[in-house]
This record gives sequence, structure tokens and C-alpha cells, in this order.
Amino acid sequence: MNTFEELELKKPLLESLKKINFIEPTEIQAMTIPVALNDKSIMVKSKTGSGKTAAYLIPLIQLTEPKGKLMNLVLVPTRELAIQVFGVFKSLGSGCKLKGALVYGGASISRQAEEIRNRPEFIIGTPGRIKDMRDRGYLNLSSIERVVLDEADLMLDMGFYDDVEDIISSTKKDRRMFLFSATMTGDVKGLASKFMKESEYINGEDEDVTPSSIKHDYIVSENHDKVDFLVRYIKDYNPEKAIIFSNTKHGASFLSDKLRREGFKAVQIHGDLSQKQREDSIAKFRKRERFLVATDVAARGVDIPEITHIINYDLPREDKTYIHRVGRTARFGKDGTAMSIILPDEMYLINRIKRTAGVEISKLPMEGQAEEAKPRRDQRRRPSYGYGSQGKRNSGRRYDSGNNKHQSTRRRESTSRRRPRRD
Repeated sequence: MNTFEELELKKPLLESLKKINFIEPTEIQAMTIPVALNDKSIMVKSKTGSGKTAAYLIPLIQLTEPKGKLMNLVLVPTRELAIQVFGVFKSLGSGCKLKGALVYGGASISRQAEEIRNRPEFIIGTPGRIKDMRDRGYLNLSSIERVVLDEADLMLDMGFYDDVEDIISSTKKDRRMFLFSATMTGDVKGLASKFMKESEYINGEDEDVTPSSIKHDYIVSENHDKVDFLVRYIKDYNPEKAIIFSNTKHGASFLSDKLRREGFKAVQIHGDLSQKQREDSIAKFRKRERFLVATDVAARGVDIPEITHIINYDLPREDKTYIHRVGRTARFGKDGTAMSIILPDEMYLINRIKRTAGVEISKLPMEGQAEEAKPRRDQRRRPSYGYGSQGKRNSGRRYDSGNNKHQSTRRRESTSRRRPRRD
């Protein structure tokens, strides 16, 4: 499949694709859409930034008639991703006279209930709010024929397993499911084995976990020097448009303020900001701001093809998080750079990422770097997170989620069913 026209799609859908300059399908779209058009359940391994949103929306729109009946449910892990997916749906589905409802936490329930009363064919949202709307009697899922789980591994890793399971069980028994995940974790496989016994598996990745067009670098810094190294890196290497990742909300706020004081255009997104503040920050980053300082959860809805650099101010604790982060650059055949600032005792994490992702990560030739600590047999001690003269630990807490309580890492490791972040 070289063009979308080969699929014999509805004329309004083809016209919508041309309007947004979708002429040739991405690799994952070419692999997925023909199978999905046969109305079969599919399980797709696909990294962030591969074009997977259109890979499931195009067949869903093609298979759906404007009957004023709720038939399609798209579940995503975060508010930002829900907004992004809904935007793509509006671009593709408007010409086909299809309606959609956007449902996520932090927004007016009454307004979302009104959207549902307008009898949409699609509902796109986060598990917590979808379940809440159903339990309040605003939403009846019994007519749902197709369910999409987008970024399934992240959604389940955030503790939504039970909610997702409950929601799927509320839909039609003969439903079809489209599951998209960057990694096939135990929870993802467990969910698929329960609800997708007859499905086709599509591996949308090459042998390399991350694109070969991404250059991976690192700098070794003592905790109190990390900010200085970040500023030096920006001045020396001049990244055009970058996301800078912090492992903490406080760190993201600090770094954004620091970069602005240094004269750089920077905005921030994290769980301590209101939904409107986050949406405003993303809009500014898309249009004119050069840097977006973010935590992992808040950034999961950010999909901007122009991103040239991913900067890990704090190295993630898990290899798959690194893979998700760097997948936001080197989009659509472009080159990209992933640079990490690591503490001396974090070299073992770099070596582990090398093995897991199958990439080479090179040390940048910047003066004044700290010496790498010699590897220990037991690397269980968690390094501190730095964002100023004194590092502040994340106290074993992983996800930031607005006003919700965090869970400790120990608790997360001791159970496979975690309390979800409520969106």
C-alpha cells in the first residue's frame, strides 16, 4: 500500500486526508489499516510517533455510518493524548458527518454529558472519567462495537488495569478491539488473552527498539552542576525544538523558570498545573516556544513532528520510559537527538538502556564533567534527582497526577494492580 487511495476509502475521508496532507501512509499505517478494514481485532506493537492514531481512526471512520448511535470507544492514558486524538478525529471524520465526544478529568462533567446526549458515534477519553460517566448514568457502553486501547502499556502501568477491564466488559460481547502498545508487558498480554483471543498480531517495529535516525548522547554531572550543564549544552548545541524531561513536578517548574531567566523561550507541563494551563503551554510550544519542560505523565499527549531534541535532565528509572521519551523525535524520516544528563552513579542505567534499546549512547566532549562511578554489583540505591544547588529526591514516587496521591515505588513493585491516576 503506497497511497491511501488504494484502500478505496469513502470520498469525504480521502478528501479529509488530503486536506491535512496525508498522502502516503506511514509503515505502521500500511501494515495496520488493511487488516483493520476487515473489522478484525488487532494487537499492534508500535512506538510513539509512528502514526498510530491515524492507523486506527481511518479504519474506524471508514467502518462507521452516521447513525447517531455510540459505536466506537477510544481509551487513552492521559488528558493531553485524549485532546490530541480528538483533534485528529475531527480533522478526519467531519466530512463523513460523524460526531464525537471528548471525555477526560479536569473538565466540566455537565458539558461532557451534553456532548454524550448529542448521540455521537465516537467517544474518546481516559479510563477514570469514562468509568465515572458510566457509573453516574451519563454513558451507556452496551452499544460499543469497537474498542481502541492506545498506549496500552502506559495506561495499564499507570494503574488503570481494573478500570479498563471493567469498561471493556461493559461493551458488546462480540466487540472488536484495536490494541496499540510500544511494549508488550505482562499486563498488556494478560488483558489481550482475556479479551482478544482471536486477533492478529502486527509488529510495527524494526529490530531496533528506537529509530536508527536518533543520535544518543550523555553528559556526566554532579548534582549541583546539572543546571549549568543544561544551559551550556543548549548554548553549544543549539537545539531547535526540544522537550526537557524532569522526574519531578518541582524540577520541571524550576527548570522552566531557570531557562526563561537565561533568555530562552520555555514553557512547562506537569501535574500541579490546571488543565487549561497545560493546554496553553502545549499550544505555545507548538507555535513559538523553543523548550517544553515536562514530566512523563504530562507529556504523554504531546505529539509534535518538529521536535529535534529530547533532553533527559533526569534519567528515567525504567528503560521503556526512555524509549517512550526519545520516540518523540526523529519523526517521519527526520534525524533527532536524545541527550541525557546523568549523575556519576547512573552509568549503569545508561549501560542497561544500551542493551535494552539496542543503541549506542556516546559521551559528549564537554569540559568539566564528573568522573563516572565504578559499577557496583548491587545497583539498588536510587540516585538523587537534581535541579539546583541541592538535589531533591522523588521519595520513591513515580507519577504526578494533579491533586491525586502518589504511590510509593515499593508498593508499585509489590502488586500488579495499582490505584489509577484519576483523569
